[in-house]
Amino acid sequence: MIRAEAAASRVEDLSRQETTGSGVYLSGPLLLWEAVALAQGYNRTLQQEREGQEIARGRIQASWSEALPALNLTGEYVRLDEERSAAGPEGTAYTTRYQDQYSTGLRLTQPLFNGRIGAALRAAKLYDEWTRASIRAATEAVQRETIRAYYRAVLSGHLLAVNQTALKTAERQLEDARARRRQGMASNYDELRAQVEVSNFRAQVLQARNERDVAFTALYRLMGASPESEADLVDEIPLVIEQIPFGDAVQTALEQRADLIVAEYALRLQEESVAAARSRYLPDVSGYVSQSWANPDPHDASRDQWGDEWQAGVQVALPIFDGLDRRGTLIQERAKRKQLEIALHDAEDKAVSEIRQAVLSLKTAEEFAHSQSQNLETAREALRLVEAGLKEGQNTPVEVMDARQALTKASANYYQSIFDHALARVALQQAMGLLASDALPDEPVLRGGARSGGSVE
Repeated sequence: MIRAEAAASRVEDLSRQETTGSGVYLSGPLLLWEAVALAQGYNRTLQQEREGQEIARGRIQASWSEALPALNLTGEYVRLDEERSAAGPEGTAYTTRYQDQYSTGLRLTQPLFNGRIGAALRAAKLYDEWTRASIRAATEAVQRETIRAYYRAVLSGHLLAVNQTALKTAERQLEDARARRRQGMASNYDELRAQVEVSNFRAQVLQARNERDVAFTALYRLMGASPESEADLVDEIPLVIEQIPFGDAVQTALEQRADLIVAEYALRLQEESVAAARSRYLPDVSGYVSQSWANPDPHDASRDQWGDEWQAGVQVALPIFDGLDRRGTLIQERAKRKQLEIALHDAEDKAVSEIRQAVLSLKTAEEFAHSQSQNLETAREALRLVEAGLKEGQNTPVEVMDARQALTKASANYYQSIFDHALARVALQQAMGLLASDALPDEPVLRGGARSGGSVE
């Protein structure tokens, strides 16, 4: 029943074209940087990650408990089974224990020395930095996926337009084939072949339209927008040619990558955990002051009256033997530190490998985009020549259809190559740790020009 009510509410949100619990409704022109900004503000994954800052803030405050004083208020009521009395002078008796006993008090304790204080404070600050680095890594991942989804939607629009243009041309070719057959200038096969061509392009248009809808839905999901949005994507897929030296890319990555920063802070946090485990071998020293009020009077248990007393002192605790708990904990924490050291080195090796792969992929994507640009021009010229030859009787309608198919495929490959090149640049930006909110794919990866460095073997 609970999920049924939630489902009904969500469906109602989806039916309204406005900003609701289902997301921000978008309409009209949408630039790439606007899409990235929306994703950074409304993406559910990032919203969850940012709550880590509050956790870090709470952890910092809680860590001060190791150094700040603690003040406790206590209260107690005790009902005893019987009163006790004692004989006094001249046959009198007086009560030595009352059945009802009350007490309340305040106790202030101040830690003076323990090995946990410094480690706890340092760990809290490191955790805050670790959280910020984790949020940055999540932000970069969402930004890359948003750029990919935006360009995927742009690509799907181009592919749909290419297939729609081909369909219109094929429909005109079918009308021409029918007219030529009625005049006895074309065979039944020519008309049937033209019909098959139209049917094939209609299927491709349907598929391209579906892929476009899927691409826009994925983009809206990443931006936290309503799936009923109707945005018009303004930015085209850029083709930016840039030489990026491998050595400079690696150096930048090792300095800037968020995942390496996260791994570094994780190692430092574990070092503080090792320090905290070692501190269990040190004594705990604390001072205290207490003030209590009790009935019977704490100074004279025979007086059925409220009285008070205070105490002050120093406490020292030094564990002698705890069943090997401290030793076992220290072994575990040191092993975890070693694991994180290995993980940091592995992350550095992974970064170098990703940079090498990203640089090579970018170079391959650049060559592919260049070749497909030339191939597109060749396919256009081939179709023009075949259409001219058809008018002069030198070529057949089937040859025109083949040339049109080739042009459609060449156009699709061209747009796909531009898309692949743009994503290769985005992947390199992220691998180098430079995918910030102001670093979009139409700008150079290394600002200020390339520096001297190594090359990919």
